[in-house]
Amino acid sequence: MSEIGATVLDPVTGYNTFRRGDASRIYEKPSDMVPSALSGFMSAGALWRGTEHEPFQGAGQAFLETDLLYGDPLQGRSRDPYDAFAMTLRFGGGSPVSEARLIGRLLGEPFGKDGKFQFTVAQAYDFQKNDAYAFGAQSFDGGVSFTQPLSSRIGLTLMGSGGLTVLGAIDSLPLGVEEVPEEEPESEGGQGVSEGPRFYDYGPGANFGAVSQFTRGGRPIAQFNYEARHIYSLDGVRVNHFLQKTRFDLMVPLKGRLGIGAAAEYFSRKSYYQDPDRTVKGYSYPQVRAYLTWSQR
Repeated sequence: MSEIGATVLDPVTGYNTFRRGDASRIYEKPSDMVPSALSGFMSAGALWRGTEHEPFQGAGQAFLETDLLYGDPLQGRSRDPYDAFAMTLRFGGGSPVSEARLIGRLLGEPFGKDGKFQFTVAQAYDFQKNDAYAFGAQSFDGGVSFTQPLSSRIGLTLMGSGGLTVLGAIDSLPLGVEEVPEEEPESEGGQGVSEGPRFYDYGPGANFGAVSQFTRGGRPIAQFNYEARHIYSLDGVRVNHFLQKTRFDLMVPLKGRLGIGAAAEYFSRKSYYQDPDRTVKGYSYPQVRAYLTWSQR
């Protein structure tokens, strides 16, 4: 049935497959189609948010996060785009989808003694929504990572990366900040050209970050992430948005694939306008999470 379905989509190749008798033959999957690693990690729990001036208050918000890994983006030589990629999806935590990220490797090259260092070029698609900012972006990043076994079961990975944001979009003001955006000049554009106030900014930018991770038996037990992003608004009011996110996770395996974890996060946003009187000096808040984990390798 699968061959018939493929023939509908590609009649010429399908005809040749049946003519040669290949449709009924069983072949081994090509080696380049088998990933070097395939794993999944899921966490579910609750998160609590605070502000710069108030302790954590109120009930926690439920969330579900899943991380999928196809291949190993930080190992091996590669010239095939997306032969390894990582995907993160977070549901809940203040919105139906609060984070979505896809990172695909474009190029990989090990170097140094025993190939402990790795140079990677990747393409990334990001979406994040929280109390400090809501943004989406497409970027190209280059990174150098270092992997070192500390014992027969404990491993350490360090990585630093930076790149260019081809196009990003961000809400003009943080959630909870009430201000109507300035009216845009009257447009003479034709049909389909938006007019009036806009509640988001868009343009190119840059980003950089760092990651350190300890693993035990291939499972993460402690991880630190830092990422910084810059978006420059090209249309309308000129403004530079600078975003930062810091996250520390501690995870403890329980039994089999189950475990527990806790995370502390800090989000920060600053917006610099051409008009100094409009510059937002800063908006930030902390966040803590407690969750159960399930992993599959």
